[in-house]
Amino acid sequence: MLPIKKVYVDTKYKTKDSKSNANFKFQLPQTMYMPDNTVFYVDDVAIPHSWYTVEDFNKKLYLRVHVSANGRDDHILQLTQQVYNGQTLANEIQAKITETGYSATATYNAAKQTISIALGSFSFQLLTDDELQSPLPAWSGTSYDKNNLQSANELIKNTENSSTINTLANPLVTYIDLQPVRNIYISSPNVGSFNTIGPRGQTPIKKIPVTADFNQMIFDNTLISNEFLDCSKQTLRTLEFRLTNVDGVEIPFHGSNLSFSLVFDKLDKNS
Repeated sequence: MLPIKKVYVDTKYKTKDSKSNANFKFQLPQTMYMPDNTVFYVDDVAIPHSWYTVEDFNKKLYLRVHVSANGRDDHILQLTQQVYNGQTLANEIQAKITETGYSATATYNAAKQTISIALGSFSFQLLTDDELQSPLPAWSGTSYDKNNLQSANELIKNTENSSTINTLANPLVTYIDLQPVRNIYISSPNVGSFNTIGPRGQTPIKKIPVTADFNQMIFDNTLISNEFLDCSKQTLRTLEFRLTNVDGVEIPFHGSNLSFSLVFDKLDKNS
């Protein structure tokens, strides 16, 4: 016999030592031992789309201005953390470049979902993540952590191995993607065995596609009957969960609560 059939998890009732609504603990009222051949799956997911277009993990662009044949002037542009559309993102990039002392234009093309960037008479680059994590010719700007770039390059699809040198005659034209989180990965160190593999080696117990816009609710239900994971012979009392993006970064929910269910069942090995 199963000690319980279903557990309803809601971050409103997380333990007081939980770190956030993306990294929390949930206490069961009693210790429960799961017998052999017990499986579970995650169902009834309700997650608020409460993170911004630009958050702490994707707020920086790395600008290199070529001021002479061999002279470089490097700057880290820190975008304001908020929700953007194409036009407001173009305005923000232009304003942040202008703050460095250069006259910039950033123009949004709604028909093509692109932003065109030019720096007057100066040639420039927006350095890619690959370039920033490799040895560069004498970075002259504020130092940065190559292991934690907090890069906004995914937003403007500046994702090639190397960047181009752009000029007024050849401005940077880049497609923009204003969805920094496409999927939410729920993982747990103490519920289920490690028999899944995520894109970066994680062991998620559930992947939830982001199907709702900002300030709306993401709902997800299990539609496939065999979407279960083994939890045989596990003792459950304090359940731990993390919700991350594809890079393993915890998602900032800004205090908004989320919920889901754990459904337990016995696996019929003869079926």
